[in-house]
Amino acid sequence: MKNLKKIFLLCISVFFINCTGYGKKLQFKKTEVYYTSKVAKEDAEKLGDYLVSSGFAGDNEKSVQLSKNDENGNYQFRMVTTKEAANSKSYGTIFELYAKQISDSVFNKAPVEFHICDNTFSTLKVIPFKTK
Repeated sequence: MKNLKKIFLLCISVFFINCTGYGKKLQFKKTEVYYTSKVAKEDAEKLGDYLVSSGFAGDNEKSVQLSKNDENGNYQFRMVTTKEAANSKSYGTIFELYAKQISDSVFNKAPVEFHICDNTFSTLKVIPFKTK
């Protein structure tokens, strides 16, 4: 009975370590890719592979999250960055272009919203998907 209790506690500990409030985590170089239950692990893996091949994931630590919008079904690429980036027009243009590249290269042209987030994945600003 004691062994069963220890195994149960070990399983619960592993569950909480691997499953934070941000979703499940995958690692691609020094970039953490969290994904919520709204998307498949395969989608998160495709995104992570793209982040590596595009040079986004590299030697600098970064955190992103992949989810979906409940209302319209669009993918949400959520990236931790600064308030200054959220308010910058030039960064906004870059983020818009990157969302389009992710849409084209990873999700077969499905819409991708870019969410600029703080370090707890709270959205500071949403850059909606444009079909241009």
